[in-house]
Order: sequence, then C-alpha cells, then structure tokens
Amino acid sequence: MAFSAAKAPRWWRVPALMAFAGWLFLAATYYLFIPIFHEIWLYIWLLIGFGWLWAGLWTFTAVIAYISITSYGRAFAGLVLAVVIGTFLWRTDWPIASVKSMIWLRQGAFADVAAAYERGQPVAVPAWMRSLAVDGEVQAQENGLYFQVFVDWRAESGVGFAYIPGTADSRRLLQTAAGDLGAPTRDLGNGWWWIE
Repeated sequence: MAFSAAKAPRWWRVPALMAFAGWLFLAATYYLFIPIFHEIWLYIWLLIGFGWLWAGLWTFTAVIAYISITSYGRAFAGLVLAVVIGTFLWRTDWPIASVKSMIWLRQGAFADVAAAYERGQPVAVPAWMRSLAVDGEVQAQENGLYFQVFVDWRAESGVGFAYIPGTADSRRLLQTAAGDLGAPTRDLGNGWWWIE
C-alpha cells in the first residue's frame, strides 16, 4: 500500500534532514579546510571522506523514502539538489574561497593588519587570523605581508596569501618557503592577493 505525501508518517523526513546535515557538515569542513588542516592535517581527508559518505548515503536514503511514499517530485528535486551541491563543493577551490570570504567578512581586522604593515609597526595578528598561517605567524617582507598557508614537507615550496601595497604584478615576488618565491596570482580584494 502506497502512502501519499500528505498522509505519510513523519519518518520520511528524517533521511532528508540527515542528508541536509551531511551536506552542511561537508560544506563547513571544506570552508574551514585551512584551520582544520593546520591542526589535524593527518585527519582532514578522513573528515572530508566522512562528509561525502554521510551526505551521499542519507541523500540516497531520502530519495528512496520519497519514492516509497510516491512523492516522485520531491525525490527528483532532492536528487537534483544533491548533484548541484555536490558539484559546487567538488569544483570550488576552497582555500582561496575561504580566505577571500574571510577578508570580505572581516574587512576591518584585515585593514588594521595592513595599516600596521604600511606604517612599519609590529604587526599584531588576532588569534583567529593566525589559524590561517602554517606556523601562526605572518612574515613582513619587503614586497608585502605574507601568510604562509601551505608548505611542502621539505619546506622547498609554499603557497599563501599576502597584503601587497600599491599595484601588484608578477614581478612583486615574495618568499613563500625556504627555497621558493611566489607571485600574486588572484586578487582577493582590498590589496590582498593569493600567492603561488
């Protein structure tokens, strides 16, 4: 006997809520990839794998639950929504996206740090901002104020972001690791650049 969506018991909502929670967990893990990576780098991929498994299995369960109560429109909409969200999460460059959004959300704090660098004063970085750098420290260099986000195990190459006063171009090099120089590649806004 098939149930209509209007007369169905409430159990069919649980898989949809769990699927939503799984996608939310996965998005939060990707967004906070940099701080999580710096704290527990060994387990970040397990967290991401767990998020995909959680979101995928509960989405599948939700689609089956909707089909079982003959709510085919909801099943199709849930499946399409999961594919769209999954594609967005998979294709986004999360380190760049999260740093760019943090600069946008905390413009005042980043502007204070940049102003201190331009005045030649010691740069006081808030604790939440230190979580974006590998060692929790920023490097005041000649061409900019550099946050080292990732560095390889030999410390020969690195990636990060920097505040570069004036006009940034590929000739404004910053030391990204002991054996590597990087140039600005993507504008993050307000004088901040992604350095590779």
